[in-house]
This record gives sequence, C-alpha cells and structure tokens, in this order.
Amino acid sequence: MTRDVVTVNPATPIHDAARLMVERGVSGLPVVDEGGRLVGIISDGDLILRQRRRQERPWWRWFFENGEQLARAYQKAVGTTVGEVMTRSVISINPAWGIETAATILQNRRIRRLPVVRDGQLVGIVSRGDLIKALATSPSSTVSRSDADLVIAMKARISDELWTSTFSVVVKAKDGVISLWGPVRSETEKSALETMARSIDGCRAVDNRLAVRGKTPYSYG
Repeated sequence: MTRDVVTVNPATPIHDAARLMVERGVSGLPVVDEGGRLVGIISDGDLILRQRRRQERPWWRWFFENGEQLARAYQKAVGTTVGEVMTRSVISINPAWGIETAATILQNRRIRRLPVVRDGQLVGIVSRGDLIKALATSPSSTVSRSDADLVIAMKARISDELWTSTFSVVVKAKDGVISLWGPVRSETEKSALETMARSIDGCRAVDNRLAVRGKTPYSYG
C-alpha cells in the first residue's frame, strides 16, 4: 500500500480537492475527520457528476422516487465542500488482509483504490497500480514439489472448476513437468488447463497433449 496518503477533510472546498488531485496525479482522495478517521472518499467521478447538467424530472415522478436519495443527489450536484460531494459509503480493507483479497475487491466492485483502515484510522491506500508494482517486484516461485504432489495439486484444481472435463483429463508429472492427456471440449479449455498447470508452484513446464473433441480421428482408451 501507499503509506504517505494525501487526504482532505469534509470542510475542504471542492476546488481545493480538485487542485490536489491534479498536483498529485491521483484520481481520488480519502476524506478524514479531525481524529484521522475515514469518513468518505472523493473521486474524479464525484467531481464530474457535479459538472453534469441536472436533468429535469416531470412533477409526477416525485411521488415514486425516494425523497432522501433525491436530496442527496441534489447535494452532490451543487455542493461546494468535499463533505457535500464525497461518496460516504466507502469500501475499505484491513492492512492484514492479503493482496488477493484486495485485487478481488477492486475487480468485483469496479473501483480503482481501497483505503486501508486499522481501528477506524486511515493508515494507507492501495490502488490497482500498487498491485501491479507488487507483482512486478515479487520474485519468481522457487517452491520445490514432488511429482506426486504436482499431480495431486493439479487434480484438485481441475475438480474445483465447473468448466473442466473432470473425468476425461489424465494428469501425470515427471521431473517437475506436468503432462496433460485426454479429450476436452474446446481449444479454450485446452489452453486454460495448461495455464492452470503452469500456475502451480513447483511446475517447471507443461506437456499439453490434450485433444479437442471432433478434431481427432481416434479416441483415448
């Protein structure tokens, strides 16, 4: 995570927040109160929303729409302080959680940054760029596994995925090389199974002998 985080408080004018984003080259800023507790986040999306022309609604729609949501939308559209415009419902992460968890949240929620919070206090922020840096600087795996362990690991991964031809794939391993045999449904499945094998710690190489059904005149006996 990035520990030196640029923050703003709810009373900060939005123009000052926008200026900070430009100067620091960031697309969002955590919002903290006087005690350092995270209370929201303001992003370029919040500021862009403010620049959009407000849509006029026919009078009868007011009877069917949530008044509180409409009031909040108005506040975000015309507000002049960070506290008025910011996103209040913030997704955050604990510093003890793994990189995989952060990556999953960023992807599933379609967001670009995650505030890192310990006991309510902001301690950092992790972005998609931070995860890429972590991947770039991480050393290659040097885990050593027996051939039997490689086979067990590969079979376990195959059984965990619904898209695999579970009962038709034969897995073998020799000197760290995983061999795959049998018929599969498509070239995509064949390629994905090779990726699966290659991603196992301790796998030195993959010997992919899988055959796509319908493309081979013989059958496996």
